[in-house]
Amino acid sequence: MNKKLLSLLITNALIINTAAFAADDRGFAPEDTFFDDALKFGGHVGASFEYDDKVTNGFNGIDKKEKTSTTEPFSVYYNNAAWNIAALYALKFETRKQEDPNYSENEKSIKHLFSLNKGFALANGWGTGLIYELEYTNGKINSAYVDDLKKTTAEHSVRPYLTYWNNDYNAGFYSNLEYILNDEDRSAWGTRKEEGYSFLFKPYKRLGNWELAVEFFYQIKDNEDESSTGSINEISDFTEKYIEPIVQYSFDDAGTLYVRARLGTNETKMTEGHDAGVDYFKDIRKATVGYEQTVGENWLLKTEYEYANEIEDKSKLAGWESKNESELKQHTVYAQALYRF
Repeated sequence: MNKKLLSLLITNALIINTAAFAADDRGFAPEDTFFDDALKFGGHVGASFEYDDKVTNGFNGIDKKEKTSTTEPFSVYYNNAAWNIAALYALKFETRKQEDPNYSENEKSIKHLFSLNKGFALANGWGTGLIYELEYTNGKINSAYVDDLKKTTAEHSVRPYLTYWNNDYNAGFYSNLEYILNDEDRSAWGTRKEEGYSFLFKPYKRLGNWELAVEFFYQIKDNEDESSTGSINEISDFTEKYIEPIVQYSFDDAGTLYVRARLGTNETKMTEGHDAGVDYFKDIRKATVGYEQTVGENWLLKTEYEYANEIEDKSKLAGWESKNESELKQHTVYAQALYRF
């Protein structure tokens, strides 16, 4: 924690305590102290598992298979209504295996996810706030060419958001801007930096047990990839946009079933490096079905299946490539268990 922020919190706590005792001496009921407010919280602890299976038929006509399993043995979420603040920490272990007829690669990583959300309630159903997230990854890659190649990644996200809810119409929206900064160090393989912005807008409407929503998303990023000697592998411009309708139904005597379908495109324009002057165009199709169920008074169980199909076209081929279209098919299964307090 920032030392200045910690000092400010302690100072405020002392002031509140002093005021509370003074009020008590005058015969009034004491006000809640800093520590009283700190104990006014809810949240959850949990665990999850995700398995991802990808097959990409690349521009060389060869299938590249990639399987990734992510185990989250521990996560903790803290939500304080008195302060309108929430925080999350999650520990994850990831194993990735990639292979095709000419190459294989294994990667094992440890991920730490930190998230902090400070909200501000406004009048007439409006709200705003700021979210900061950091996912830090420390891993090692093994292949026929490297042994225990060290790889670290720091993914930063800063998201100011605005929300609205209208009780008369049972409708509202969530929106946010986002600043993204991803730094990756692959030691002997060089470094990669991605920096950009995105905008998300999600209106939604509740009709009895139904909730209908649609998510609109737009992102731009600048990518810089350098070798360990400082030479340019890639400098590129990236844009992505998608629309994602969401339908959710909450059963009266059971859980909640939801379905999402994403349709989108992205484009990468190579300006410098090995593929300078080449453009990549990708069509994204993704469908997700999930179910959440409360068990007892405290447990929440969730399971989800996702299928993705992405077709990418390339404006110019290298001499060893056989076609200008690459297709990815991906299956993802996710399961989570939370204990709420």
